[in-house]
Amino acid sequence: MSKKKKIIVQAEGDHLILEKVNYNEEQTTTSGIIIKRSQILDSSFVESKIVSMGQGLPSFNGEVPEVKYGEGDTILYDARSRMGMHEDFDVIRREHVVAVIVG
Repeated sequence: MSKKKKIIVQAEGDHLILEKVNYNEEQTTTSGIIIKRSQILDSSFVESKIVSMGQGLPSFNGEVPEVKYGEGDTILYDARSRMGMHEDFDVIRREHVVAVIVG
């Protein structure tokens, strides 16, 4: 019996590594409609936790802009902005973070 090997990743540049979101999970709306996240991806925001965060890219003046979130924080991001596919995590850029979930 083989165990699945745990992957450790370190984001680079302005990339964020996020906990994998199950886009096939069914959800029920307040009106009782059952949908999958994959059915509404073209106009949807997704909540996920930051696993790893790159150091950021410097702006034209050489300074890396400060952000008010970090590893372990839960964010809201544009689901269409995911880059590539991996079975264990999602990857986005800092610019696609819409909000930080507080509380």
